[in-house]
Amino acid sequence: MRKTTKKLLLASTTFAFVGFSSAAVTSFDDHSRRLRAREIIDENGLLSEYDYVIAGGGLAGLVLGARLSHNSTVLVIEAGLSGDAVADRINTPDGAYYSSIVGTEYDWKHVTVPQANLSDRTIAWPKGKILGGSTAMNAMYLVRPGQVEMDAWQRLITSDDSDAATRWGWNEMYAAMKRSENFTAPLDDVARVGNIQWDASTHGTGGPMSISYPGIMMSMVGNWTTALNAIGIPTLSSPNGGTTLGGFVTPSSINPTNWTRSYSRPAYISSLPPESSNNLHILPDSTVTRVRFQEQPTVDGWVANFVDFGRDANEMRKTVGVRREVILTAGSVGSAKILMHSGFGPSEILEDVGVQLFEDLPGVGQHLQDHLSAAVVWQAQVETTGDIQSSDSDFSQSPEFRSYVNDAVAYVNITTLFGSDGARGFKEQILSSLSSLASSLPPLPSPFSSTDSSTIIEGYKVAYDLLANQFYDNEPQVELVLGLMSPGVVQIQAAPQHPFSRGRLWINSTNPFDPVLIDPGYYSHFADIIMHRQGIKLVRQLGAALGNTLGMETTPGSGVQTDEEIEGWLRGGAANSQYHYACSCVMLPRVQGGCVDSKLRVYGAANVRVADSSVFPYIFAAHLASATYGLAEQAAVIIQQGSYTVTNGAIRRVVVGFDWGPMGLWLVVLVGFWLGLEVV
Repeated sequence: MRKTTKKLLLASTTFAFVGFSSAAVTSFDDHSRRLRAREIIDENGLLSEYDYVIAGGGLAGLVLGARLSHNSTVLVIEAGLSGDAVADRINTPDGAYYSSIVGTEYDWKHVTVPQANLSDRTIAWPKGKILGGSTAMNAMYLVRPGQVEMDAWQRLITSDDSDAATRWGWNEMYAAMKRSENFTAPLDDVARVGNIQWDASTHGTGGPMSISYPGIMMSMVGNWTTALNAIGIPTLSSPNGGTTLGGFVTPSSINPTNWTRSYSRPAYISSLPPESSNNLHILPDSTVTRVRFQEQPTVDGWVANFVDFGRDANEMRKTVGVRREVILTAGSVGSAKILMHSGFGPSEILEDVGVQLFEDLPGVGQHLQDHLSAAVVWQAQVETTGDIQSSDSDFSQSPEFRSYVNDAVAYVNITTLFGSDGARGFKEQILSSLSSLASSLPPLPSPFSSTDSSTIIEGYKVAYDLLANQFYDNEPQVELVLGLMSPGVVQIQAAPQHPFSRGRLWINSTNPFDPVLIDPGYYSHFADIIMHRQGIKLVRQLGAALGNTLGMETTPGSGVQTDEEIEGWLRGGAANSQYHYACSCVMLPRVQGGCVDSKLRVYGAANVRVADSSVFPYIFAAHLASATYGLAEQAAVIIQQGSYTVTNGAIRRVVVGFDWGPMGLWLVVLVGFWLGLEVV
């Protein structure tokens, strides 16, 4: 084993983040021209090595690219195209519904394996393959996790590093999520028509991401919270401030200065000042195929020194050097895939495929979770957004109208779903199943069948205990979402938020351009289908409370009434992904199937981190964008406080981002020499 050389890097730069203001945003065309001129490069513009190489230019990758380029050289490698050719479809909020890039070359078009509990259906998993990732194609909701969920995350990892663990509790994550935002209150007419309540103190100001409300509002949204109140669901007057239970009209990632989508590319990259952007290179249309490591590990683990990438399987692979760290931000599918192709993952999988094993890490690809959703549909007795859009009127083409997205949501607890007695009985069923957890898990597919899954099961037990004992009684269990985007109909979705089911994904070839196999294990735990069934029943109660604004129920219709009929309808075609996949590289102790520690470092690697939604230890009762922005902001802080660098086959600790001042500089030099450290 090579000896580790200890060095201390002195930096006179400040630790303060660069401030970005969405108010300075001009037009999208101006942004794209500036971005192309300053940051986007082709392979001819590559340096031989960078301080940080980031794999994935989606939400988290662009946040980190912007934040770290303040005082380091950064390369972001994105598999997708820039998106300039479809800027109008991306930048117009209602494009998410009427001119979506889902299913195009800007979508990874992931598909699950047949789901045994969904009538052997395969389920589409759209994912943005474009600069900005899924923030360039999603529905733009901003719904945060609650304080209880965040604080539980912190408690799960306190044994790892108590200082770092606090980064993931509510107080710090709340501040990080707000740091990404620039909130604008709704227009007066929009607030009045939609009966919107908000609390500006729960949002940030001066951050890069614009958060606001559409330029118009539909009258039916104003009936939303009133109807919810009628069936016992209270109005939440201060959404996104740590409590999620209740009904509300949530803000969206909309820039109200020009009624455009605000997403990670224009927010974090286009507004970079020159001193930061000069350090940042973004290479689109290039897929990271693997991380390469030195031949022998150091005491800190395997040292990543190169990253391979290419456009397709037929092109010769190219390589770029790494001075400090590799950061994986390729999402819940991509980050686990890169780790496996790099030799980090379940040994049986890698050996079966023929990938050289560096670190047996069984948790990579495990703990996979998603929200399922299904909608009840009625004929509309009032005008819908879909009616206006299909009219092709001048108003329907206005920026204000085209900024409209669905905003009305509600989160309900177990008592609302089952009643007090039913909730207690259902909890007893769930708790009794925990003792036989190992045998109740879905069978491992080949070649997982020979895997020692004991650490994975330990992680499941911890998560199940949280769901059944800490989250069950008072935390949100089902989300309700109002939909007005289709002509002539109104739909209300029900989506269980804390599934007990767990899935996995894995590679099945040495070709990194082959798709991974994805098995979410939908409804593999009995509780999830029952929870979903009760959610559909509640949606029907809500439909009745909306009164004469709704006509006849068309889906599933009057022929589906009993528990068995509702469950059959869900399994047979109604239940589909809400596109909130997460948790494939979880932050848990290694003995619980964890993949990364509280500082996002991959177990067994000295200088590789994962910093995206794949590290969440469980899926939240929320939409995932806000939490992922917060995670990326926290990752930037952690990395700047202390990262590694690779020099001549050795690895050294780097402290960046602090303003030592002249006296402090000499003090650290003297201390360094006294300790026998090499000062660089």
